[in-house]
Amino acid sequence: MRRLALALFLLLPVAARASEGVYITLDGGYALWSRDDFRKRLQGQVGTDRGFSNVDLLVDRQLKDGPLFGLHLGYNLGGHVAFEAQAMISPYDVLADTRGSASVFGGAVRWFPLQGLLRPNRQFDLSFLGGMDYVLTGGNGIHGDASKGQDPTVKLENTARGFDGVAVEAGATLELYPAKWISLGLTPRAFFIDPMRYFVNFDKRDQGGAIPIGGKGNLALYSISLAVSFHFEPLPE
Repeated sequence: MRRLALALFLLLPVAARASEGVYITLDGGYALWSRDDFRKRLQGQVGTDRGFSNVDLLVDRQLKDGPLFGLHLGYNLGGHVAFEAQAMISPYDVLADTRGSASVFGGAVRWFPLQGLLRPNRQFDLSFLGGMDYVLTGGNGIHGDASKGQDPTVKLENTARGFDGVAVEAGATLELYPAKWISLGLTPRAFFIDPMRYFVNFDKRDQGGAIPIGGKGNLALYSISLAVSFHFEPLPE
């Protein structure tokens, strides 16, 4: 009888949800670019390079859909609001000489609307997030594209062709808490990016290697990620 009671006790839900303290989140998922408005914005602004369209070189060659990995460090205030700093990267062609990445650095604020509304011993939580980020993309030399009639042996050697700009971020996270100190989450995000400069040669960006981007037509990046978070409660006074 005692063993049965102990087993039932161990199966009871443990109160676990967002609460006061520091948290560290590791996440990974997939990201998709929305490029059409950005392509239109670049037309007529960035010219060509050795017969290659600079618009195509950036939009088609170096804004590639692919994996997205992130590290987030935050502090939750009473289970209601959290502030976090973050760094994310979306690499491509990792083992090729044309490899590159998109990087995102910034901060976000989370709001937990369930706090105070649902039973306190729930094992899940929901948060909405908004933030501001700095975005930097760049890649190594680009080969000609035989499918477009270009010589595949021709390579542009200047490195880190890409752009930088600012982004507004929005998203939400649904978390499950197996225990108070760990949670598993699912996060869809959207980054609405306003590019500032096109780098035709990042190494010489201050010597004519950066072209200012004017006009209207932003760029968007959409992602969905799985995450694991580790939670640390404040030390007792």
